[in-house]
Amino acid sequence: MNASNLSTPIRSPETIEQRIAASLRDFGRFHEPIQAEELATILESVVSTLFSEQTVAGVNVGITHSITNMAVYIRNAEADVCFIVRIHKPIVATIQLSYSLINDPVSISNKLVVKKGTLTIEEKTRRFDLKAKAALAAINVDYLVRQELSDLSGIIFRTLPPQLRNHGVEGILSHIELLLTNTNLEVCLEGEFWPL
Repeated sequence: MNASNLSTPIRSPETIEQRIAASLRDFGRFHEPIQAEELATILESVVSTLFSEQTVAGVNVGITHSITNMAVYIRNAEADVCFIVRIHKPIVATIQLSYSLINDPVSISNKLVVKKGTLTIEEKTRRFDLKAKAALAAINVDYLVRQELSDLSGIIFRTLPPQLRNHGVEGILSHIELLLTNTNLEVCLEGEFWPL
């Protein structure tokens, strides 16, 4: 993974979420290429939401966690992603994940999938912490990541509108297209959004 392959077009000082919120509010559409750093911001929010939503036997387990070392590198129509999830409560554990996203070769619409054979997960708990090991087994991080990332567009449909409330808009997404190019991710979002 080499960051020198990334292009860095000049951007406004607004965050990616601010630009998305303003464009959806004003035009009902956001369509622009985003850089690896901006994709990292989006994926960090997605992963954080996934862990926050986890339940065991139908009960929300209230996982207090943080995402660190999120890094994304885009080249040759692939996005290499790696990051660490630190779980603070109800257990103490560290999960290191890495995978590659590619354009879905079988989809008619533009969407991303995890490239086969690229997902690696390393789970660490305190020595002899059997409760933490059992809890990680119950969460089944491998299944969670494979299942949820098999439909990244679906996760964005679910998680982006609540994030955009923090930027003064509310609404519903109706269409998402994601297409990796050699240097960035082309994002097309459509929906009906209005000021709060």
